[in-house]
Amino acid sequence: MMDVFDSALIMLAGALFFSMLIERLLQIIKAVYDFLEVHYGWGEHWNRRALQLSEQIHHALQGNTVEKALGQAAKHYLKDDYPGLDGVKAVSADALRSLAVKAVCKILAVTLGVVIALLLGLDMFALIEELNKAALADAELTTVQKYFSAQYIPGWLGQVVSGIAIGIGSGPVHKLISALERSRQQRKDT
Repeated sequence: MMDVFDSALIMLAGALFFSMLIERLLQIIKAVYDFLEVHYGWGEHWNRRALQLSEQIHHALQGNTVEKALGQAAKHYLKDDYPGLDGVKAVSADALRSLAVKAVCKILAVTLGVVIALLLGLDMFALIEELNKAALADAELTTVQKYFSAQYIPGWLGQVVSGIAIGIGSGPVHKLISALERSRQQRKDT
């Protein structure tokens, strides 16, 4: 007979599967984008954007107090270690491209994770609450009240947060599954 711990682990294993699926899907999409970028010569776009950003930072450093503060914050994007351009501060088009691609991939991953969690009704908060109730069924009432409760978290919010965790990557979901597996093992040992 399957107990609450096993069913929760199966649900979380499903979340881990979808998390890894999203990671691999985004790797394929990024590889296709890299190919298209080289094939169609889209690299020039990043050079233009880097030049624009460099000029914006330069103007911000010359402006009023708020603009100077923003310019100082963005100044770490400027590098002066380019061969043949000793002492010239510039924005790396490659670094700008890398940052933009990573940001778009992360946003896409989180969006896919949220959609999957909403479609499948994956709510890690509800799973954790079920595990707490099962583990503390024999405990005193005061002990039970100290544990996490999902009663104040709407189901849709739990699903959205679960989707974000799925979209972030397999690391957080894997850590949660490992912790639950250790808890189940400790429960069997006692």
